[in-house]
Amino acid sequence: PIRGPFRINIYAKKVVVDKFTAESVMLGADVYSPGVIRAKNIDEGDLVTVVAPNGRPVAEGVALISGSEMLHRKKGLAVKTLKSLFKAPKIRALKLFTEGAIYDQSLPAMITSRILDPKPGEVIIDMCAAPGGKTTHIAQLTENRATIIAVDRSKNRLAKLEENCRRLNVTCVKTLVHDSRYLSEVIGENYADKVLLDPPCTALGVRPKVFEKRKAKDIVATAEYQRQLLREAVKLVKRGGIIVYSTCTLSVEENELNIIYALRKMRLKLVKQERMIGMPSSTVLKNIPLGYTQRFFPHIHETPGYFIAKLVKT
Repeated sequence: PIRGPFRINIYAKKVVVDKFTAESVMLGADVYSPGVIRAKNIDEGDLVTVVAPNGRPVAEGVALISGSEMLHRKKGLAVKTLKSLFKAPKIRALKLFTEGAIYDQSLPAMITSRILDPKPGEVIIDMCAAPGGKTTHIAQLTENRATIIAVDRSKNRLAKLEENCRRLNVTCVKTLVHDSRYLSEVIGENYADKVLLDPPCTALGVRPKVFEKRKAKDIVATAEYQRQLLREAVKLVKRGGIIVYSTCTLSVEENELNIIYALRKMRLKLVKQERMIGMPSSTVLKNIPLGYTQRFFPHIHETPGYFIAKLVKT
């Protein structure tokens, strides 16, 4: 369980970190040099307050290197966290993690792979796969006996997926660096039995957050990008095949409205999910009931905000 919030001491010297780093450090992570934005007059051994770009204190710690080194080093530990705003178990420091016995995932993310219901012998495409939490879970559910194609446009992120596969002894995954909006041009249409589409999103459901700077125009632009991926997912999957669409955001534009778009413009049917642990969407938009979709809300379910839809190609 996550404990806190705790009181953070405000020291004379402060290390300012980027938003992503702040959201990790506030749960107890240490500060690494690439996440440091400002570190004025910091000497090795100084007690410092770690603050987010908006000035919010997220932790206190001890500087392991000078402020100048923090700003110029491309890797390595900068501040050892002594006390954070919240405290979460350090799963990735456990021997069980390094030995490949466990992988840390949120409940909705785990449910998503279960809803896909992967089977041995199937061809499964994970269109936006890195860093590989769902990919490796799917492999586990099929006992390494499916053909899983994990795609991501980032070579570095896909390398992290490959590292996770090795750690977890996953052997049935083939990786491909590609823009999934054009994936059928490479592997062909009607290729997969099942497709998982967990596209880039505005991540409004992700916790913790120190602040949110996205605007309405960002949601609209992201939703359009997701629709491009949905159109490609339909090309990739066989007739009668399954597409599971999921996001870790809360906006209707990226969730229900995208599903309505898919139902109206593509050969898709919304189907019931076997595991309804969150809550069905009560939304009826444009005369289309969406009760077969599933939502998780942070204030209700104590999970990240999440959306899942299961579709079949007709």
